[in-house]
Amino acid sequence: MSGGSRAAPWRVVDGPERTTGAGVDGEAWAFTLERGGTRRPLIVVVSRRALDADPAQRMPTRTREAIATRGRSEAETAAWTDDPPPCLMLGRSGYLNPPPSLLQQPGT
Repeated sequence: MSGGSRAAPWRVVDGPERTTGAGVDGEAWAFTLERGGTRRPLIVVVSRRALDADPAQRMPTRTREAIATRGRSEAETAAWTDDPPPCLMLGRSGYLNPPPSLLQQPGT
C-alpha cells in the first residue's frame, strides 16, 4: 500500500463487520472511514490460501496482522492515505489485485 498525505487522516469509525462479495475466496471485513464529515467504505479481504496456510509458513507481516486483527490493521493503514482504495486484498505473498466487483464504490 503506497503512502499518501498524512495531514488530514481518515478515521476508522465502524468495523470490522464480516461481509461477503462476488469474487471473495477467503474472509472479508467491511469498515467505514470518515474524514471531515465524509464517509467512505473499505473492504479488507484475506485470501483463503493465506487463511489456510500452515502457521509456520513465511508470510508478510501485513498479511499475518490482517488475519489477527480481522482486517483492522489494514483499515488503519488505509486511513493514513489521502485517497484510500475501496478494497484491499492480501494473500500469502502480500497484496493482491482485488476482484473488480469489490472496487466499485456505492453510487459508481
